[in-house]
Amino acid sequence: MPHILSRPGSRRPSRSDHLLRVGEVALRFGAEAYGQWWTIASRNWGYEVDRLVRGAMASVPPEALLRGVISGYVNCLGELATIAPSAAEKAAMELTRRPDAGLEPYIGDEHTGPEPDGEIFEVDGKPFAMPARVLDASQGWAMFFVDIKAANDALGEDVREILSAFDAGGGRTPLMVVGVDYRNSDFGVYPEFVVALTVTVKGDPAKQLFAYYLAIVVTQEFTKEAARIAWGLEKIVCPKLAVRYAADNVLFGVPNAKGKALSIRFPRFGDARSSDLPTFSISRRGADPERRTYWAMTTKSGSGEGTQIGGSVRLELGRSGDGLCLCADGKSVCVCEMLRGFDIADRLPAANGWTERQTAVYGPPRLLDFP
Repeated sequence: MPHILSRPGSRRPSRSDHLLRVGEVALRFGAEAYGQWWTIASRNWGYEVDRLVRGAMASVPPEALLRGVISGYVNCLGELATIAPSAAEKAAMELTRRPDAGLEPYIGDEHTGPEPDGEIFEVDGKPFAMPARVLDASQGWAMFFVDIKAANDALGEDVREILSAFDAGGGRTPLMVVGVDYRNSDFGVYPEFVVALTVTVKGDPAKQLFAYYLAIVVTQEFTKEAARIAWGLEKIVCPKLAVRYAADNVLFGVPNAKGKALSIRFPRFGDARSSDLPTFSISRRGADPERRTYWAMTTKSGSGEGTQIGGSVRLELGRSGDGLCLCADGKSVCVCEMLRGFDIADRLPAANGWTERQTAVYGPPRLLDFP
């Protein structure tokens, strides 16, 4: 990985600064791991006791109740097994984070990263400058730990030749479900529903983590074309995708007054702030045999932010045949069936968060290369 130079005029951190920071992060790591263990254990057993009581009142057969308890116990053990790796990963990210968001994966000499005056693409006959800006948005997210085999299967055969699902411990991979309400951006004004896996590139000695998008659903053609031309992302256009605000929660999904439809409801909370936090995504662009792998960096800032362990996120899934999912074009993957394959519909997330007011800068695609 290339050296990251300090900004001109910045003070070089001393050895004592590093030691203090390591101590601070280590203390938070221990406290967070213990807090997560207690939260997950109490939440799961509270849920199982409640299910036993309701099952007994409804005269559910004892063998069915026992199967439910065993299944809940296995899920609880799986979540507890992921505490140390996930908390350790977060601690490592804290230690490596820089205020200038200078983290970069391996890149070739030809492209050195997002530039202030980047490329200009043509989208729908109009210039589309990079980096692209988001000036006002709100975002909710939920992270689930899913079986790593199911995660790799979801990547598809072609993608598995290059990428593999990240093992966070115990054979589990982080899966993100994200809802974004873009109110002012270079992409337009629209809601977005995102499903993404955490992956690594095969052969990468640094094991840099990337987000790989399994599905991105939007309501407008322009943002679909912009994402396809710039990053090679294939977004799904579904005009019926909507966002609805309540005082304490926000719902992204398909409006429906009858039965279940694809939707996710995020709790609306928090008063924290963040600035220029970097994330990396990976995608493939071009047609065979010129198809290449690219990475991109996004930096986000926000206010009115909150993060919690296992919050009250509610995910519901519809059916592809009844028009209550986000696959109206008949060509794209059915988001409901994809999420159903991960077995997360009746589970609370491992963690979730909300940002009331968000800004972001989406960097241009950079060819992935190793030194």
